[in-house]
Amino acid sequence: MTGGEAGIGRLDPTREEPGDTSIGNAEELLGHGLTELRRVVLDVVTAGLRAADPGLAVDRLVDLDGALLRAGGRQFDLDQVRSVVLLGAGKASLAIAAALERKLGDRIDGGLIVSHQPAKHGLRRVEVVQADHPVPSLASLEAARRLNALAERLGPGDLLITAFTGGSSALACLPPDGVPFAAKQQLHALLLESGASVAEINSVRKHVSAIKGGRLAALATGAVLLNLTVSDVVGDSVDLLCDPAVQDTSTPSAAISTLRRYGLWSEVSPEIRNHLHSDQSASPSLAGRDITTVVLIAGSGVVTGMADCVRALGWRPAVLGSQMEGEASGLGSFLGTLAVESSARGTPFTPGTVLVAAGGEVTVTVRRPATAAVGHGGPNQEMALAFARAAARPAAAVAGAFVDSDGSDGGTDAAGGCVDSTTAPRAEQIGVCLDDAIAGHDSASVLSRLGDQIRTGPTGTNVSDLWAIAIAAGDAP
Repeated sequence: MTGGEAGIGRLDPTREEPGDTSIGNAEELLGHGLTELRRVVLDVVTAGLRAADPGLAVDRLVDLDGALLRAGGRQFDLDQVRSVVLLGAGKASLAIAAALERKLGDRIDGGLIVSHQPAKHGLRRVEVVQADHPVPSLASLEAARRLNALAERLGPGDLLITAFTGGSSALACLPPDGVPFAAKQQLHALLLESGASVAEINSVRKHVSAIKGGRLAALATGAVLLNLTVSDVVGDSVDLLCDPAVQDTSTPSAAISTLRRYGLWSEVSPEIRNHLHSDQSASPSLAGRDITTVVLIAGSGVVTGMADCVRALGWRPAVLGSQMEGEASGLGSFLGTLAVESSARGTPFTPGTVLVAAGGEVTVTVRRPATAAVGHGGPNQEMALAFARAAARPAAAVAGAFVDSDGSDGGTDAAGGCVDSTTAPRAEQIGVCLDDAIAGHDSASVLSRLGDQIRTGPTGTNVSDLWAIAIAAGDAP
């Protein structure tokens, strides 16, 4: 290989394996391909996962001084409140609740957290129940009913602390009167495969719900609310992050428009169509309510942690931002082409650079014609395959890691994928066509065969996607 600065962006076969890592199958991922580049990107996404730890964020941003609880520029005198109750649901909610209980102890009078994964949480003051994601189950229905019932008991003098984070829409799911639960389940499934953004999906969910869109907060009449959440959407809009407990800014007409835009209006049940045309679908007003919302972690902060790791490894970070979005295959192909050009020609990025991004919103649009089978995968895994296809150039030396920070990409048991310039040729050798895999949305099985799935297990956080792309010096054509 030629080009690049001495010692920067070069493959170093003598470097030792990374030590502490959140990636359980690092040894498998480093057993083939461009090993040095793979080490770099895996180290960087691991640093991103650490930066996204919601428990550490609670420790930094929530303070207890005697009886004074400080958060979000507010001060709450716990000696003056009648009760402190904690309610929440989501992928990062359990970690937030555990950190709060460590901090507040017996000052918490009770509460309920809804989680996807069974966990040894050690909570004493707050009950934890398990429900399902990404499609809600009857356990999700019961959990939402219980959350609403607990909120309804609160009133003046009570402090309600909420921890609603990504995944709460399915984990705590309660349809409005007149809409069967089966119709709500079907709505969730259709939206997940539509290619719609999180904002668009939530514009529908909030108006076909008896808990979302600020409805839980409306039940806790007179109570003071402190919302602690984690951002998993572009723009960090709070009514997309913890919408049961904040004022909704969307409208039923926006929900209808989303369903029409993605060809779903005729597919959803007539009960849902009738509901969205009724006054019942409008979200309640929370005007005059005492509500404070703290975003504990946003994608921009995670990017900073990833960039710091890049520097510590002796590489140069190039921050792509925290608001990239688009179709997974198109975005993966674009980033792969960009990395290859930089590796082979030294522009627009010089070898020795690691591109980092977090908080991006990547979608996969699944179309199910009768003659075509649809495989198993997720947006980050599909993005990894598209990157690998674009990176398969003889003159290039690049690698990329694409991870859903919650540890479950597209509802699979893999967090994402790690690929490099040698991935596509290896796939061809074992008879796998990446074009067919991407077209059939079969990324999970292909990456599994290649030994390129990233497995972290449940991470206890959720800041959408983490991407790291290492660019070494290639051979100029």
